Amino acid sequence: MEKLGGKRKSVWEREPLSVDDISPSEINYIHNLASKRPKYKEKDCNSDLDVYTKIALLKVSPSVAGLVSYSGDEEINQGSGTIIESNDNVNIVLTSANLIRRIRRSTCVQFVENNLLDNLKVTVYTCDGTGYKGEVIAHDFHYNLAAIRFKSETPLATATLAHVDDSFSIASIPQSFQLRAHLRSSNLVPGDKVIAVGRYFAKDFDIMAAHGEYSLERADSEYDCRELFTANCIITRSGDGGPLINYNGEVIGITYYDFGLMPWMPINIVRLWWQHYKRFGEYCRPSLGIEATNLYAADICIMERLMLKFPSVCKGVFIEKVVPGSSADLAGIHANDVIVQCGGKTIQGFIEFFETIWDKVGSLVEVVVIRPGGLSATTNEDLISLTPLLTLDTFINRVNCNLLYTFWKGSSFGKTMHRQEI
Repeated sequence: MEKLGGKRKSVWEREPLSVDDISPSEINYIHNLASKRPKYKEKDCNSDLDVYTKIALLKVSPSVAGLVSYSGDEEINQGSGTIIESNDNVNIVLTSANLIRRIRRSTCVQFVENNLLDNLKVTVYTCDGTGYKGEVIAHDFHYNLAAIRFKSETPLATATLAHVDDSFSIASIPQSFQLRAHLRSSNLVPGDKVIAVGRYFAKDFDIMAAHGEYSLERADSEYDCRELFTANCIITRSGDGGPLINYNGEVIGITYYDFGLMPWMPINIVRLWWQHYKRFGEYCRPSLGIEATNLYAADICIMERLMLKFPSVCKGVFIEKVVPGSSADLAGIHANDVIVQCGGKTIQGFIEFFETIWDKVGSLVEVVVIRPGGLSATTNEDLISLTPLLTLDTFINRVNCNLLYTFWKGSSFGKTMHRQEI
């Protein structure tokens, strides 16, 4: 029997690996990749996943890809993406345009530019670790989106997309969408649980998950984009452009890396962008000259005055700002107004309003607004339908990538969104 001397080791403790046990490729991975682009699980909050998160993750994981971009033979950026189409072994991955941006380096800082990398190459890694040569077929530096096409030997799994319904009544406590199943839409209210997903871009091409909650807070003010939502998921740069899913395993948005709250773009807007590009081969975005949000995000004092004057109005789009000289300004819309109808349709929330306006680009659209005003106790519910219709002329505002961006010093990934004036 072996003599026990000194401090006894735990029977569970493993002997440390010697240098000889680690291959040169693994050493390179540890020092060059893991330190610069860590996996989600390196963050303490993502180290343990509950069973419901794992179930949702397994549903979406076959459609999540790892991505690497190159300028010639030099590796530049890494990220994640979502396979949304697979026809005749030709696949489409949607991701963040950060993957393909040119980076200009100076002595102490790096700047991201609204230009494609020189001699751009992209490699797409699927769930089994197979790498494919990708081709960037569409990119939009305003919405920070890119579509990459690649061909595989066999058909690949595609993600289930669920349009986000971001409306709920301010007169009642919303119920979490996790309590009921959805096929094509997902009602989302602040506090609902979501999962940011990514796939690591190097061996073993692991799936990554960061759970969190949808937040009512705006994205960093430097983004200046009203289409962006936020969640408190903590991700790393290796997951930039990956999907945000609900607990049914459905994709509800595209995520972006940031140091604070994680910005994400609702899949509704991503789909509109992609469908428009496929149809017309160009990009556009509607503009009315307003900044807007959901009614429930308005200041509580304004909400109180609104409910005193219009007790039947519990949903709508709250106008935060009107751009002077814009079509909205000329039509008479004011800050603090609430849009309740658009194009003859009752409007429940911001995303629905945006989708309606997108479909009206280039034509006239009529909207009905209500105005909270002062501390009036008027309760005439017919006032809404009697309000004169305001006619607004929407127009296509084509994105000028060189003008619509500001760069954020001190980060290799610039602030990639700009103010969206609807």
